[in-house]
Amino acid sequence: MPSISIWQRLKARLRPEPIADAGVLRSFLEQRSSLIAQKCAIDYCKGKTGLASYALFDEKPFLDALEVCRWETFAAVLGDLTLVAEGQLRPHVPAGRLAALHGALEALYISILTESPAPAHRSLGWADEIASFTARLAEAARGEPRRALDVADHSARRLFATLPIHASMRKLDEEVVYGAVRFRMVAVSQELQRRLHAAGAAERLISAQKVTL
Repeated sequence: MPSISIWQRLKARLRPEPIADAGVLRSFLEQRSSLIAQKCAIDYCKGKTGLASYALFDEKPFLDALEVCRWETFAAVLGDLTLVAEGQLRPHVPAGRLAALHGALEALYISILTESPAPAHRSLGWADEIASFTARLAEAARGEPRRALDVADHSARRLFATLPIHASMRKLDEEVVYGAVRFRMVAVSQELQRRLHAAGAAERLISAQKVTL
């Protein structure tokens, strides 16, 4: 999961690059997934623990648990945002090319998730997560294009389940957590829609996948 510097965020905000090819789409999905996972987890933990957060964020057991939460949420958000991207790309792809688009998006998801060594708690890798995403992508392809609010609760559920705060302390906060994830997912979806050059991006994504085969 990438770390996003303040300079990268500022540059991206002031001069966002059009999303017109596979490389830019990959960077967008990776960075925004990381941002949502980190912000939602850290903001909740700091808000929940208040002044005690300064001490808590120095405790290794807490930091280890937070890392698990961030990685698991990253994987979930990445899948959900890829489904949103599929929904925005699909209308611009001829029917005969849809299978190629879905194959390219699946390969993109897998490459982002597996490009770095698996985190410590994932010693067996991401096979289960990849299988789950593949099934969800196939299901999405058979129905109406997915929007952010159609998928955001999947990511929110993963975040809430893995937060490094005892379940007894967060049991009343479920809607707060879900709302935070929904808000950020919708914002990212809107940004994707503004920046996406869908027809060109889809064609280049498919072509890039053919080159790697």
